[in-house]
Amino acid sequence: MFVLKPIFIIILSIISFNAHSRLFLNVSIVNKKGIDKGLTLGSELHSIEEVNRKENIVLKMRSGIQVVLNARFSDKPQEDTTLYGPSSEVMITGKILDDRNEVLKDFSEKPLYIALDDSSVVIHSKDSQLVEVSIVPHLK
Repeated sequence: MFVLKPIFIIILSIISFNAHSRLFLNVSIVNKKGIDKGLTLGSELHSIEEVNRKENIVLKMRSGIQVVLNARFSDKPQEDTTLYGPSSEVMITGKILDDRNEVLKDFSEKPLYIALDDSSVVIHSKDSQLVEVSIVPHLK
């Protein structure tokens, strides 16, 4: 009886450690200006951000471009009913803002649904400017 108790505690701690994985987003932002004039000025920002469901992730470039993201596990039912835990799909909402905080692209109403370790790209192109946001959700 006393021998089984330490083994049970070890197994329980291994299971609980694996069950508390944290969600991260790899985010890459590329901003290019002058794309229709043949002279392109570009800048990039790459970041790995931990997701906190109650807080937005705000990334700001020197050019003034901001990306505001919010992510959480999808509420869609999983296809494989033998799996337990959160969904393997992440729902991401957000906005791309310019240097005057005007919305360039809003994907709050139509969120992105991305499987873990897959990527999705949001593109805004207007007035000789291209903003490309690449997002990859993963667990740690």
